[in-house]
Amino acid sequence: MSSSTIGQRYAMALLAIGLERGTYEQLGRELDRVAQLFDIEDVKNLFRNPKFDLKIRKSVLTELLGEITVSPTCRNALFLLVDRNRIGQLPAIVESYHALADAEAGRLRARVRVAKRLSESDVERLRSILENASGRKVLVEQEEDPSIIAGVITHMDGRIYDGSVSNQLQNLRARLKQSQSHQHG
Repeated sequence: MSSSTIGQRYAMALLAIGLERGTYEQLGRELDRVAQLFDIEDVKNLFRNPKFDLKIRKSVLTELLGEITVSPTCRNALFLLVDRNRIGQLPAIVESYHALADAEAGRLRARVRVAKRLSESDVERLRSILENASGRKVLVEQEEDPSIIAGVITHMDGRIYDGSVSNQLQNLRARLKQSQSHQHG
């Protein structure tokens, strides 16, 4: 079974519990916090390395969960993943969970790449533009990428809107090359 199928199955089960208890939004935020911990290289390696047995992994997970506050639902799900040796699927599970929760809430998630983090007022302006364009509530997630020089690249609803300066420069270069080849031809 593919990791995306496994991720989807766990995400659907978690969402069902969250919906039943009215905590699905909170559960999504908790999963994000946990996913950040599992982005740490040492943590990733420990849970991948077969020389660390289940007992050690559970004790490390208990310690990690001491750093952040999560609900019993989230905690139980994480221990189940460790028991079933599926904790490596966490990124796929979190991604599937957000897609399902967003669909449930009737909203879109926009991943925005910027050279430098946007101010709150710029994020609000961007959110408003995206909401007007899509007709739905939009969550904006920022990701810094200095290589785009300036501007914004937005990934939303399976589409990419590239308003970066690096893209505009690339287009300009291509047009200049094209016009030069026509002049010499």
